[in-house]
Amino acid sequence: MVHLMRKYQQTVMLVVTVVVIVSFIWLFNGQQGDSRNRAEHAGSIYGRSVSMTQFSREQRKFSVCQELNLEDLWQSLIGDAKNENQAIENYVWNSFVLRHEAAALGVVPSTNEVIDAIQKNSAFQTNATYDSAKYNAFLERLGSRGFNGEQIEELISDDLALTKLKTLIGTSLGTAPAELRNIFERGHQKTEVSVVRLKREDVDKSIQVADEEVKKTYEERKDSLKSEEFRKVKFVEFAPDKSEKPVVGKERVTALLQLADRAQNFAVAMAEKDAKIEEVAKKFNAVIVETPAFSVNEPPAQLSAAPEAARATFETLTMEAPNSDVILSGGAYYVLQLTGVTAPSPLSFEQAKASLTAQIKSERVQETLNLKGAELHTKIQAGLTAGKSFAEAAEAAGAKAETLPAFSMTEPLKSDLPDAYPVMIQSSQMEVGQLSQAIPSQTGSLLIHIDKHQPIDAQKFEQEKPVLSEKVTRGKRNSAFALWIKERRTLAKIGATDS
Repeated sequence: MVHLMRKYQQTVMLVVTVVVIVSFIWLFNGQQGDSRNRAEHAGSIYGRSVSMTQFSREQRKFSVCQELNLEDLWQSLIGDAKNENQAIENYVWNSFVLRHEAAALGVVPSTNEVIDAIQKNSAFQTNATYDSAKYNAFLERLGSRGFNGEQIEELISDDLALTKLKTLIGTSLGTAPAELRNIFERGHQKTEVSVVRLKREDVDKSIQVADEEVKKTYEERKDSLKSEEFRKVKFVEFAPDKSEKPVVGKERVTALLQLADRAQNFAVAMAEKDAKIEEVAKKFNAVIVETPAFSVNEPPAQLSAAPEAARATFETLTMEAPNSDVILSGGAYYVLQLTGVTAPSPLSFEQAKASLTAQIKSERVQETLNLKGAELHTKIQAGLTAGKSFAEAAEAAGAKAETLPAFSMTEPLKSDLPDAYPVMIQSSQMEVGQLSQAIPSQTGSLLIHIDKHQPIDAQKFEQEKPVLSEKVTRGKRNSAFALWIKERRTLAKIGATDS
């Protein structure tokens, strides 16, 4: 969810334009005979038809919800969406579910509650006081999207209803004192660990791979040794003009909507029978860019700023259906046409030799590290059992123990310390005095020993307990709400409207 919040905040002014793309999918997916039905109906919920007008209206409110800083509302309603389009679709349907269930449970906010919440909203505050000028300026921006104050009231009402529902659903979800202390310890209690390192570079020097072994391995694996698949595309990009002074506010929204419209119309023209991209581009006064053949792991320079477009080349396009829908990527809109596919082909011995040699050596190095690690573990564990300290047991086994700085989840090891991440992850699963098996690491292999846990700062725990309790309770309520709305959404029977 954090990875999604960051993503949407970066593109807050772009999200509103996605409705154009979604509408295009609804309007032009299928045969001409059912296109009119798709244009009029977005789907159904609770046995009632939802028109495209209603659906589009809710879609456009998604960006307004973000601008009103109603993070809890939009984060709760997008669910476990994997991309922007899915997030907005979830938001729309879950908004319908939220209002229906709030009404059924009698937790609809009053008019006074809505007015009070509007005046307290951070978007309309100056120096912690309601600022009517900011409210009026916001209304003016909404007017360019066909909205007015009603949409602000609707969104604030949804947010208040969400809070009431979460409180109702999570009434019995308390947090015991022992649970709070355990949570605090997991985040703040510092751990002292020692490690023994087996360095990959030391093992690597001792291993050589003979040509005969490479040839033998090639014969055994040649059926699976193939070149990568390569593809090439032609595409048209619809992006803001970087040579001009950047526009902001209402002008920026208007400019982006115009770009989205052009991209949509271009995609529609490409969907016509026997359409040629050169002819369509000429009509739209658009520039065609053609890429060289590229693999899925190495996008071409022409699409370096548009990773979603590069991936779509391999994930959605075929030579039978070579034209893409509109793709939003990197703040621009793309329409692609797949122009060529080079299928994977068997590699000759000479073609495969270098990579195969490296692969065999890597396998041998890892096998050696595993064997040495297991041997060291046995010897060190025996020393620990005999009453030796970890440093003494390691030395007796022919290794050197290294003591690391104490750390916790809130005060982690510095990232420039070798293998800091695997040390912290493995240590979180171990008890004091325990010795880990050899685990793979960036530098080779590690054996980790938990020396001790330092006592927590009791005074700090007491100071943070109220905030921690509220945070844990909120987390439980959010989880309960996510399960609840998923169940209620199933009962709402969301689906395509019968033709």
